[in-house]
Amino acid sequence: MKHLALFFLIALLTIIFPSCKKEETFMSNATITGFDLKMCACCGGTKIIIDNLPNINNDTYYLIGQLPVGFSLGNFQFPIAVKINYKITPTHCNGLYIDITKIERR
Repeated sequence: MKHLALFFLIALLTIIFPSCKKEETFMSNATITGFDLKMCACCGGTKIIIDNLPNINNDTYYLIGQLPVGFSLGNFQFPIAVKINYKITPTHCNGLYIDITKIERR
């Protein structure tokens, strides 16, 4: 009888534990606002506004330099609310571009 109870306990724990996930946290909320259609050396790309992070160049947005593999805007309609992890690339156009390391729609 003890073996049967132990078997059911192990089976129950095997089913329950994989379904538990730690809540993933992100650095910031952001909004992808559209495409930058200007024609200059540091222009062009997808514009993103990061909550509580003003651009050091006095622009209202950053440009996305790189997105994670597998993320697609798909059939998009701007604005797109997202959660992101990112790093600013200070050597690329004076910090106007960011590389997004993790992204999820809100």
